[in-house]
Amino acid sequence: MNDRVHRAASSPSRAPRMRRHPGRALALGLWLGSTTTLAAPTEPWFDRGAVLVETPEGGAYYGLDTQKRIACEGRLCLWRVVQSMGPCFYGLCTSQQMVMSDREGRFLGAAHDLDAWSPSTLRFIDAGHVEVVTTSRNEPFSIPANALDPTAVSRQVLKVASDGSRFIAAPLRTPKWTKPAARRGKAPVDPKPPRSLPVDDALLARARALCREDLRFNPVDHACRDGTCFLLLSGGEPSSEADTEDASPPAEAGLKGPFCGLLVRGDDLQSLGFDEDGVEVQVSSTAYALSGPVGARGSMEHMETLSRSRPGYMVFSDTVGAVVDGIRPYPVRSAQSTEAALALAPTAQAYTPAHITWGLAGWKDAEDLAFAWRLARVGGALALHVEVHDDRVVPLGTGTGVHSDHVEFTVHRMRTPGAFSELKLGLLLAAGGKVEARDWTGEANTPFPAIQGTWRKRPRGYEMTLTLPLADLLGAAEPNISLGVSLAVSDADARGKQETLMKHSGTLMFWTEYPPSIDEYRRHGAME
Repeated sequence: MNDRVHRAASSPSRAPRMRRHPGRALALGLWLGSTTTLAAPTEPWFDRGAVLVETPEGGAYYGLDTQKRIACEGRLCLWRVVQSMGPCFYGLCTSQQMVMSDREGRFLGAAHDLDAWSPSTLRFIDAGHVEVVTTSRNEPFSIPANALDPTAVSRQVLKVASDGSRFIAAPLRTPKWTKPAARRGKAPVDPKPPRSLPVDDALLARARALCREDLRFNPVDHACRDGTCFLLLSGGEPSSEADTEDASPPAEAGLKGPFCGLLVRGDDLQSLGFDEDGVEVQVSSTAYALSGPVGARGSMEHMETLSRSRPGYMVFSDTVGAVVDGIRPYPVRSAQSTEAALALAPTAQAYTPAHITWGLAGWKDAEDLAFAWRLARVGGALALHVEVHDDRVVPLGTGTGVHSDHVEFTVHRMRTPGAFSELKLGLLLAAGGKVEARDWTGEANTPFPAIQGTWRKRPRGYEMTLTLPLADLLGAAEPNISLGVSLAVSDADARGKQETLMKHSGTLMFWTEYPPSIDEYRRHGAME
């Protein structure tokens, strides 16, 4: 069975997936002073008092009908129940719920709908509260067209009624990460709006030769800037209202595909290769947004956005103030100083079980351990700032430092073409506010003096700022366009005992410019 399993919706087709705002602040911590009753969930398909029995591995109906006991606390037990809904637009659909029973498995009435489109983890925080953490990602793209990782991690805490009859929502605080304020000035006024491109017969003939041969393409839009023009042609019937001499974008209703897009630089014409059936183009005053039937079973998905105000370049999300939950990818911004570079960088945060890779049993909540970091480039080095929420800071004592609070930074570098190696660094909280870097690759535990940094305690943890020379990290002054990396924070509430490891893993993208040119993006960052 190759189709992914999803929950049935009210209509046979799924609503368009919306991208989250990259600057959205996610919930952190728990405030139990005020609660509200949740809206009524979908009616469970078994009666109150029914006895739930754990389904053996495999279950019924391709393993989709399952009942799994997650854990028990006091007299209450937490379950995940999955019911198959049969074939639907996206494959085999399911309905999923979190429900509460007593120790004998009798359903007590509390039920909460789960998002079957996205994986979720359930756990008891204590005998009276449960936590639901949901992780969603914009499939099917490995690198999104807006440059930031689309992973969204959401956390919900629910109070359980004492008799197990209902769940009650508990409001959450938002995270408070400390960072220098971004210097935002007024948006520059462009004195040179895009100018029209004279499409003479000779140019049009050359352009048509680069498009599909089975259709006759006609120009519907064009814009020029700094010696480069974007020329959009359509193979549909021309609109009577279209005016190819006007630089303003045509009305959306007048656009008919298939389309053929080209860059024109003097006598050079370059096809942008989206002249296939089904590709849609939305034109605004500043951008061309491309969508195509690239989703499951041919559903339309946003593919990429090309700049109309700056032909030849991509349109990417602003990284200033952006907060992300994943780093696949993480764009590396550059500036002349550490402060300026880090002010441009997006913040990657981790505060839920979704990012814990080891020691979940030793982790209580985001007050116990959570972290955020920003990374940018300054000349030939990387600047890294890490902020850790930790209820008890345990600096470096004696020994390797593994069993004290520390940060682990790992890069996957290519020494020779096709030959990769790993460099794992331990960044330790040494005496005098210094960061001591050690090479922990394999069984090694040797000093790595090229990395310099400082750390300091904060009221709820600590922070560190470091300089990481690229030549020492990679053996080369210039990195490849992408670099595999992971950054983890280790918690040791008692000296001599590592308890929890919370991690981000992904890819650093070293674009030559930000946003990059269309050519660079498609060479290194386009959809797989």
